[in-house]
Amino acid sequence: MSEQDWTLLPAVTVRSAGFAWELVRSLAYPRAAAAAAEVVRLERRALDLLAEAPARHAPAEDPRPDRRAPAEDPRPGRRTPAEDPRPVRSAAGGDARPVRGAGGGRLPRGLRSRLRDLRPLPDDTPAPAGWLAAWNEATGALEDARLALAGTTAADAALARAAVAGIAADERFLDALVRSAPGLYRDLRRGVAKGGRLRRLVGSVLQGLCATCSFGPLDHGRVEPAAPGGHTWSGHRARPRRVAYPADWVGEALQRRVLADPALVAGLVPRRRTWTHTVPDAVSGAAPFVALCDGSRTLAEIAAESGMELEQAAAALAVAVRRGLLTHDLCPPATVADPLSWLRERLPAENPRPHASRPEGSGPEFSRSEAPHPDAHRSGGDLSVGRRVREITELLAQYPAASPDVKLALQRRVETLAGSGRAHDDRPGDDRVVVHEAAAGTLRVSVGAGLAADLEGRVPQVLDLLAADAELTRQRTNRLLADRLGAGTFGLAEVLGATGDLEIRYGDRLAERIAAIVRAAPPGAATVDLAGLLDDPEPPAAPVLCSADVMVAAPSLEAYEPGLTPLVLGDLHDVALLTPWALQFHPDGAALVAERDTAIARALGGHTALNVISRRATGRPPLEFPGPVLELGGVTADGGRRRIGLDELYVHSDGRRAVLRAKGVDGPLLLHNGDHDDTALHTALALPRVRRPDLRHLSRVPRLTWDNLVISRRAWRVGRASFDALGQAVGDRELLVAMARLRETHDLPVTFFAASARERRPIHVDTRSPALVEGLGRLAATAERLTLTETLPGPEESWLRDGGLRFAAELRCVYLRPAGGRPVPRPKAEGGDTCSPGARSRTVVRYPGPADVRADSCSRAAGPVAPGTRAAHPYPWQGECR
Repeated sequence: MSEQDWTLLPAVTVRSAGFAWELVRSLAYPRAAAAAAEVVRLERRALDLLAEAPARHAPAEDPRPDRRAPAEDPRPGRRTPAEDPRPVRSAAGGDARPVRGAGGGRLPRGLRSRLRDLRPLPDDTPAPAGWLAAWNEATGALEDARLALAGTTAADAALARAAVAGIAADERFLDALVRSAPGLYRDLRRGVAKGGRLRRLVGSVLQGLCATCSFGPLDHGRVEPAAPGGHTWSGHRARPRRVAYPADWVGEALQRRVLADPALVAGLVPRRRTWTHTVPDAVSGAAPFVALCDGSRTLAEIAAESGMELEQAAAALAVAVRRGLLTHDLCPPATVADPLSWLRERLPAENPRPHASRPEGSGPEFSRSEAPHPDAHRSGGDLSVGRRVREITELLAQYPAASPDVKLALQRRVETLAGSGRAHDDRPGDDRVVVHEAAAGTLRVSVGAGLAADLEGRVPQVLDLLAADAELTRQRTNRLLADRLGAGTFGLAEVLGATGDLEIRYGDRLAERIAAIVRAAPPGAATVDLAGLLDDPEPPAAPVLCSADVMVAAPSLEAYEPGLTPLVLGDLHDVALLTPWALQFHPDGAALVAERDTAIARALGGHTALNVISRRATGRPPLEFPGPVLELGGVTADGGRRRIGLDELYVHSDGRRAVLRAKGVDGPLLLHNGDHDDTALHTALALPRVRRPDLRHLSRVPRLTWDNLVISRRAWRVGRASFDALGQAVGDRELLVAMARLRETHDLPVTFFAASARERRPIHVDTRSPALVEGLGRLAATAERLTLTETLPGPEESWLRDGGLRFAAELRCVYLRPAGGRPVPRPKAEGGDTCSPGARSRTVVRYPGPADVRADSCSRAAGPVAPGTRAAHPYPWQGECR
C-alpha cells in the first residue's frame, strides 16, 4: 500500500450529538423487551415441537374409530379435513400441520385451537406421552412469559410516559425542536400532540438528536503524534458563544425586495455570472440586456445609454437574476458565512427607526422570557429594505439567548419582515426553519500517539482501495460520455443538455472482490477482516480530495490501543471539509483555511480543479477551494478569483476520452464540488469521488475490517413484507413481540440504524422502544427494502462523557492525495495496449492542450472516430500508456 502518498491535515473538526444517549434510552422498555424476547424464544420451541407431527408416532392407544371425523365430501376434487395438507397458522405466525388423533382422525376443534395458540393440551390428548409432556412444559412456560410480558409492559410504559413528559418540558429539547422543526414545536405548545402522538413526536426528534453527530456545537482537535492524546471539555451545557443566521430563503426574499426597491435598484451594478461573455438567445430572451451588464456601470447608467426606461431595465434585471444570468453588488456571495451582515454593511445608511421591536422597558439586555412587542408583528409594509435588514439583524442578535417561545415569536417576525413567499419549495431541510444557529463548544481533542498512528497509517491503506475504485468509476463514466458525444469539440452547455439521461458507470472490481470474500466466509460470520485478502490497487491518475468521519469505539481516548481498538470509518465525503463555517469560532480559523488551501494546491500539482459554486441550500455556505471558479447557482466571495463562464467551457472528445477545457486556460480542467456532483457528466469530468463499495446486492454483510479499522458496519437488507407485523400490531405488547420476532428471524442487534432509499437520513432504532419501533414501521412503508446497519460505536463504546452521560462523537479528518502516476510510452506490441504497474511513476506532470485544438475553438470535428481505431488521445489519463 502507498499510505505515504496521503496527507492528513493536522486540523480536525470534532462533531458530537449534543444530547446524551441516555435520553433516547429512557424511551425503552428494557424489562418488557426482555420478556418479549423470552416469549419469542418459547414460541420457537413450541413451533419446533409442533413441527414434530405426533401422527408420525402412530399412537396405539384408543383404537376406537374417530366418530368426529366428517363424512366424505361427495364433491369431486375435495379432500376431507383429515386429508387436507394445508397448514394451521399458529398464534406465533408459524405453520404446522394439525396433530392427528388416534387412527389418523382429526383432533377436536378445542384441541386444534390450543395448538394454534400454542397453549398447553389436556393430559388425555391422544399424543405420545413424551411429546405431550414436552409440549405442555414449553407452552406452560410460554403462558407464564406472556403474563410476565403484560406486567413488565405496564411498568415500563409508566416510566417511559414519565420520561416523555419530562423531555417534552425540558428547555434544551424545546430549544432544539423550535430551531429544527418549528411546526412540531407549535403543535406541542398548542397541546395538539398528546398521548401516542406526543410519544411519536419526542421519539422521532430525540433519535436524531442523540444518535447522530449533527446537532452538537462546533468543536476542534489537532493531530499531534508526539502527544499522549486525550481531550478537555467543560460539559455538554457549556456554549461560550452562539450565533444566529437567517435561513437561505430569507436572504432570497430580501434580494427580491432589493430588486423591487426604487431607492436601491437604480444604483445597482449588475454583472454577468454563469455566462461571462455573450449569452445565447436560446438561453434567455434578455440576452441583449445581459450583454450590457459588465460590472462597471449602474443600472441607471445602463438604462440611459441603451435608451431603456429605468422600470424596464429593473424588470429585465430581476428576470436575469432569477434565471441565474446576472448578479449585482448588493447580492451576497454564496460562500460567505453571514450573508445578512454582508448585505447590511453595503446598504446605504438610513436614519434609525424610532421604535424598535424590543419590548419597552426591557433595557439593553434582552430577557429570555419576553416576547417581542406586539407592534413587531405588523406587516412592515412601510419599511425600506435597509430597515428590514437592520431589524432582522437585531432580532438575530437576540435569538440565541431567547427562550423557545420567544424564539418562535422572533421567527415569525423575521418571516414577516422578509416576506413569507419562498422561492424554492424543493428544499425540504431548509424550508422548515427560519433561523439557523451555530454554537461554539468547549471540547478540545488532542489526537496523539496510537490514534494518530492509525489515522496516518491504516486509514490511508483503505482510502487507497477506495480511490482506485473511484478512479475506475471516473474512467468508465468518461468513456460512456465520450461514446455519447462522438468525436468533436462541444460547448459544455450543449453537453449538459445532451447527457441528462446518462447514468454513472461505477467501478465494480472492489465490490465484486469483497462480495466473493463475504460469500466464502463461514455462515453467520459477524466479522470479516479484509487485510491481506485484496490486491494492491493501482494509484489514481488524478488527485483525490476527501474527508472521513472517524469514530473511536472506546470508553476513553486515553484507552485507545493502536491496531486493537475499533476505529470506525463513518461517512466519506469527496471534498476537504475543513471549512470557514466549521472554523468560524476557532481563534486561528483563517490560518487553518490558508493551511488547507496550501495543502490542496500541493496535492493538485499540475492539475487545475474548477470549483463549481452552487447556491446556498442547507443554511451553510457552499465550498470554495483554490483555483478558478464556475458560478453555477452561487457567486464567489473572492473578487480576484479567475471566473470561467459556462460559455467558455467546452468538452473535447474523440469518442473514447472526453476532456474539459476552457478558452484561455492552459491544459485540461477537472470539476470539483457543486450541486450536480451526482450526475454522470460531473463524474466523468471531475476529480475522483471516493465512495464505499456497493454491496446492496448482498442481503447480509458482516462487519468488514482492515485490522482494527472498521470499513463497513454489519448490514442487513430486509424487504418491506418483513415489517408488516409492526404496522399491524395493536398496543405495545404486540409491537415488542413483533419486533422480537423480526430480530429473531434476521438475527438483528438490539439497536441499529434504518435507511430508506426515499428518505434523506437514516433513523436510529432501539428495538426495546415502542416509539422508535413505530418509526421503523412507518419508514418501512416508504420503500420496498430497508437497509439496517448496526450501531457502532454505541453508548458503551462512547468516549465522550459528561459525568454519567455518554455522547456520540466523531472526528472529521481531511485526506489529500496527489495523482499517482504519469503517462509512459506505449509498448509497441501487437497484442494491444499494455501497461505494467511497475512502469508507473509518482511524478505529477501537467499536459498542455494539443496543437490542433485552439483555445478559442468550439467547432465540432468532421465526424466520429472510425470504429475500431485507437488514435492516441490528446489528453490521456495520468498514468495511462499512450
